[in-house]
Amino acid sequence: MPELPEVETIVEQLKKRILGKNVVKVEVLDSIVDKPISKLTPFRIKNIYRRAKTLVFELDNGRYLFVHLRMTGHFHYLTAQQVASDKEKLVKVHRFLAAKFYFEDDGLLTYNDIRRFGFVKLFDKKQLEKELAKLGPEPLSEEFTLKMFIEMLSKKKNSVIKTLLMDQHFLAGLGNIYAQEVLYLAGIMPLRRTGTLSLEEIKELHRHIKELLELAIKHKGSTVDNYAHVDGSGNFQNYLVVYGRDKCPKGHVLKKIEIGGRGTSYCSECQK
Repeated sequence: MPELPEVETIVEQLKKRILGKNVVKVEVLDSIVDKPISKLTPFRIKNIYRRAKTLVFELDNGRYLFVHLRMTGHFHYLTAQQVASDKEKLVKVHRFLAAKFYFEDDGLLTYNDIRRFGFVKLFDKKQLEKELAKLGPEPLSEEFTLKMFIEMLSKKKNSVIKTLLMDQHFLAGLGNIYAQEVLYLAGIMPLRRTGTLSLEEIKELHRHIKELLELAIKHKGSTVDNYAHVDGSGNFQNYLVVYGRDKCPKGHVLKKIEIGGRGTSYCSECQK
């Protein structure tokens, strides 16, 4: 499932292609996309931003598209020239279609989802605010200081640290991949209870959360299963240290367990 770096990459790429453009027609082709969106046109894409693992499209009519890609959701954009000439690419992006957004300049944005786990919901401002209020702080925001992190953890002393890091109500954006990665980098066993973490371990964890996510964004996210950004695939999978690996960077054989229904790799030598 796309996590913070992957969704941030998609947002920035979509901004370059469709921000400020006018949508003149929307075809809703699957129930995972709210049908009333097709009756909103014309509208302009006023803003696009990320919150946790979701994308928010702000429209100029006071409405919002709230999008979660889940495991297999993808956006594809074709310019007017590509729509007219690149028949092979057009066929490719038309597979597993859920919605098509037609622009005034004849460009085309498609939302595709193989397994139909994602969604595109239509919200007004109050609905959006209610949904976003459920989410924890953004790890790359200025408000997510070490002091805040310490206070957050102090209220969850009995929680398993890996499960807690993946809880979007606690901290927004981390999922199975990056939770495993930051715990290895911080030298913390995934099954540790938060109340057992020392101040030094919390400092290391806070630092690595920020540094790892920034680096992953730089490399346009990790393509390990179905994730693809607007331009293609991410590159950060080549830099992962435990996720999908058999050995850690120091050559120790990794152990694999299940935590909260998710496969988890860790090093019993490097993580305590």
